Amino acid sequence: MQFIDFKKEHFSYDREKKQYLLELFKEGIGYGEIKVLQKQCDTFANIAYEIIHDPERAYILMKSPYDIRVFF
Repeated sequence: MQFIDFKKEHFSYDREKKQYLLELFKEGIGYGEIKVLQKQCDTFANIAYEIIHDPERAYILMKSPYDIRVFF
């Protein structure tokens, strides 16, 4: 599995859904399964998130922004 790290600054706020949003293009991450973990210093922890897929993008939605690692 490959991964990409994102900082909380990469998220934008969706006023309609009242959640933070990170947009990923499937061209860069592929069309397989996506897993998200919160980065905590040198370790990673499970976190609550929702993923919405469309044909070209995947959106990660969270209540608060965190530094994360996205596995794909």
